[in-house]
Amino acid sequence: MAFAQRPYGGFSIDANYGISGVKDPGLSDFSHFDFGFRYMFDDTWGLKLDYGQDKFRTEKSPVEKGIDASRISFQAVTNLTNLIDSRSYFYSRTFNLLAHAGAGYSMQKSVTIPAGGTDEIGHIIFGMNPQFSLTDNLAVGLDATGIIHLSQHYWFDGNYTYTSPEFKGSPNGTSTFIYNFTVGLSYTFGEP
Repeated sequence: MAFAQRPYGGFSIDANYGISGVKDPGLSDFSHFDFGFRYMFDDTWGLKLDYGQDKFRTEKSPVEKGIDASRISFQAVTNLTNLIDSRSYFYSRTFNLLAHAGAGYSMQKSVTIPAGGTDEIGHIIFGMNPQFSLTDNLAVGLDATGIIHLSQHYWFDGNYTYTSPEFKGSPNGTSTFIYNFTVGLSYTFGEP
């Protein structure tokens, strides 16, 4: 769906793998996977539903510590290349730049506190996705995505946020930021 010579008004499937990370406590690892379905109304605007998984570990032995996170998001998508100038050199060529943004629902499970239950979180998600055409229906792309958790109760080491000194014992959740850098494939259904 990222290219003008590819069919619009149809569906595509995306799958990505790469790095997930957080600034504090400075964790990053090749532990992110996501896949999604996208529908483009025309060559510029569309909608996307996607699911992603992340794993954060501050310690792997002797006792594993961290969280397992999963999310589902609903996003608007725009093809910036066509939005800026549909008559540009890149129109109907092999490169396009997609932007996506929306909101969703995240679930986190602590492996540090196995009996702690599931942390349910609302999130805001946004990102950029340059794509390069391999065939009329298949593209390879890079994706840089940021996710803002609006009320997270487990820190990334798997402990409750309010056990850390910087939260001063408050039992309330805190906002956090996760980033993903991935590479993936996009397949569009339909005839060019």
